[in-house]
Amino acid sequence: MTDVVAICPACAQPVALGDSYCESCGQQLISDEVAALAVQARADASGTPVRALTCLDCGGTVLDDGFCSVCGKRALSARDHWQETPADWVGGVCDKGIVHARNEDAMALFALEDRSLAVLVVCDGVTSAPDSDRAALAAVLAACAALTATSPSPSPAVASIVSHWSAAITQSCLDANAAAVGIARSLGNPTEPPSCTFVAAVVQHDVVTVGWCGDSRAYWLPDDGEPRQLMRDHSLGAELIEGGMAPAQAELDPTFHTITRWLGADSVDSTPELASTQLQSSGWLLVCSDGLWNYASSPAAIQLIVRSQVAAGSCSPVALAEALVRWANAQGGHDNITAALARYEPSLR
Repeated sequence: MTDVVAICPACAQPVALGDSYCESCGQQLISDEVAALAVQARADASGTPVRALTCLDCGGTVLDDGFCSVCGKRALSARDHWQETPADWVGGVCDKGIVHARNEDAMALFALEDRSLAVLVVCDGVTSAPDSDRAALAAVLAACAALTATSPSPSPAVASIVSHWSAAITQSCLDANAAAVGIARSLGNPTEPPSCTFVAAVVQHDVVTVGWCGDSRAYWLPDDGEPRQLMRDHSLGAELIEGGMAPAQAELDPTFHTITRWLGADSVDSTPELASTQLQSSGWLLVCSDGLWNYASSPAAIQLIVRSQVAAGSCSPVALAEALVRWANAQGGHDNITAALARYEPSLR
């Protein structure tokens, strides 16, 4: 991937897809955390985790045997739990949860400090397909690399911004699918290939453009006013609801989480569906996996949780993301959990 030339969003000089920094201006293209995971993924085909150096439970030093020197607990790997803060207005956390043996979610974030541009990508590996954790990580890396190497729309017109990023997200999703397919090829083309969902949100000034395949979600949660789910799940559950079933009843159906569009070698349609919105007031853009929204699926429910966590002191994006992950784990943590947030405030534009 490194031989493909693209454009730095900060200085418009050529960069290579997959580069962590622009050699011309030094702009960070992919966060240190994601870059480290990428190195791990490329260097260790077996997927053996690199242990964190600091215990996430108590802050103690992790010894060479993988256990904390203070509390004695086995340390989570970098793949089990990590956070990203590419700018003070964007942050996210990806966590294994409590029940699953490994983290099949992945995320990649990018943001400019001047609040003019942000990219949030989340992929959720399909648990029933082996090695989907690798497909999800490869997919977010490919998508984020493609999007961060795309220059912002040169026109400030809303229609131009939407058209510009709709095309870029579509291409990034195709790149993500190719990366997921590549994982299947490296595994010898198993009959049940690794696969994942996909959702990407790009914020340019006050315009959010979203593309997705599957049931990972994007929400707009204003400080005042009605919250909105910015996309429609590609799932049998969404079809049940559209057919007239009450959401609460549909969520009890065993087929509710069966996705109808995804990325991977067995995907029948890896083209993302697209949507956009223009932001009018302060609030939070939340991009997440179903490990979070399973416990608060409606926009009103997730907004209530966000507001309660902010009121409790989790005011920065990464602090709020950590709080949302803790909250989901407190509900049972039955799935991997990813929460990525961008804070929008018109007065700071």
